[in-house]
Amino acid sequence: MTSRSTPVAAIAALAVAVLLSACASSTKPSHTPKPSTTHSTPLTVSPPPTTSSSAGSLPLKYAKCMRAHGLPTFPDPVDGHITLNPSSGISPDSPTFAAAAKVCAKYGPAGGASPGRGPVPAADGGGSNVAAVTQATWDQYANWLGQQATAGQFSGAVLVAHGDRTMLDAGYGFANRTTRTPNSPQTLFCIASIGKLFTAVAIGQLAEQHKLSFDAPVGRYVSGLPARIADHVTIGQLLDMTSGLDNVVLGRANPPRTLGGMVALIAAEPLQFSPGTKTLYSNDGFILLGAVVQRLSGERYSDYLRQHILNPAGMTHTGYATYTPEQVPGMAHGYALVGSRLEDISGQPQIANPSGGAYATTGDLHNLGRALLQHKLLSAAMTATILAPRVNAPQPGGPPVDEFTYGFVYQAINHVAFVGHNGGTPGYTDQIDIYPHGGYVVVILTNEDGTLVPAIQRSEQILTGS
Repeated sequence: MTSRSTPVAAIAALAVAVLLSACASSTKPSHTPKPSTTHSTPLTVSPPPTTSSSAGSLPLKYAKCMRAHGLPTFPDPVDGHITLNPSSGISPDSPTFAAAAKVCAKYGPAGGASPGRGPVPAADGGGSNVAAVTQATWDQYANWLGQQATAGQFSGAVLVAHGDRTMLDAGYGFANRTTRTPNSPQTLFCIASIGKLFTAVAIGQLAEQHKLSFDAPVGRYVSGLPARIADHVTIGQLLDMTSGLDNVVLGRANPPRTLGGMVALIAAEPLQFSPGTKTLYSNDGFILLGAVVQRLSGERYSDYLRQHILNPAGMTHTGYATYTPEQVPGMAHGYALVGSRLEDISGQPQIANPSGGAYATTGDLHNLGRALLQHKLLSAAMTATILAPRVNAPQPGGPPVDEFTYGFVYQAINHVAFVGHNGGTPGYTDQIDIYPHGGYVVVILTNEDGTLVPAIQRSEQILTGS
């Protein structure tokens, strides 16, 4: 089993949603796709057969090798097939593909087939690399969560769905310990950095409308930025955490409550490294992306979010505002560890912004995952572009193949690939995992520090067979 306790426990103690603030540096350059000129649908490609001593190598190595040599792919199924990102402009007939395939042939398992066209992974199953899970298994998981809650080790709500079928949808513990109000599937939770997915999808939508390019400098779309940011930081680097921007805005005691005020602070900050050379989890980068959305759409970010993402996805309970949790009807109070004691900090305001901080139910986030799998928000091609793993995201204690995509985190455990995001702010820690090859969506929202990790570990064990 792969331990994830270190990164999640660390973020739960922070005052802002900084999932990977302790990420180690990576020298792997960011990849920005070029407009496709060869094909408009994904291509599924099998690795060549090999009789070398490396024939027993994990098929994952073949896909990672191909990515390392310029082939943007997603994801890494256990059979070794890879799916070419259709926005890359690269076909199996290109010199780039031929050169990469020659280098990576040693990782190909025996019996590989010829390249052929294939669909984006189905939303409702068919993923042979996702463990077969019965309803009884999810019932056992629900019972375990109940035991954890009774022992004071879990408080929140959990939803597990396979396609249109709900396998688990329940609340555990208390939304308000004083009034003994229980958590339920209708309870609202602060989702912290899971809100970055909204911004990533919005940027993908604007790219599909040819209003922006991932490899264009951000200064092309947002005015008032210094040259070090405007001319040298690209949209893609903001998305995959290689921009060099830090976490200045939300680290302040009294951060601005307007997007314009936040951008003004970002404009004054120095870059931590040359863009594209390292990784650093950055809330400021996503705030800047929110300014891009606002500028190119001609709408306030909040209005764009509601009209183009929340409403189409059926996220009718999600709120994006500056709010105080205890004043929001139906919202769970957040219980934060202060020293060795849990304290109700729901009287402290939350400032929703393009890097996170909104509130939602498990059902709304499930709807987001389903909308992505069913291409209700983005085309199949743009979904593949957004979800393609790009740069290492070395989380302490995390799976060794974690990678940042354009706004998501890609993971692979026991050769099972999934994408999603974590969120953390005092009193609330959350996770959404989306399994493109199996059609599963898992949402876990908690309102007590330190209770997320065992729950998310156990769900991932169930679906990855680890």
